[in-house]
Amino acid sequence: MRREWTLSLGAVLFALLGSQHHNLMMLLFAFGLSNVGMSLMTKMPLVRDAMLVMSLTIAAMIAYQISRPGRPAAMRVTGALSILLTLGIAGWSLLRFGL
Repeated sequence: MRREWTLSLGAVLFALLGSQHHNLMMLLFAFGLSNVGMSLMTKMPLVRDAMLVMSLTIAAMIAYQISRPGRPAAMRVTGALSILLTLGIAGWSLLRFGL
């Protein structure tokens, strides 16, 4: 019974963090008023690193979910598009700002 609770809590936590990382970025952007807010990401590399790790973790979880048998085609397509978009943005961020 404890394992199910842990898995359920973990899923809720990852869903919350995955959906809120965009809001965190928008708050940082709004806080700095324009491009100054974006420069905060280079001044606070831990925030950027945490957001990148969370995005890649969510992409890996989506990849696992769509690889399981019995998933609808629509879920597979949207999951694959989400993964490609996430990897593209993460790659751009790494090329632009470095590790």
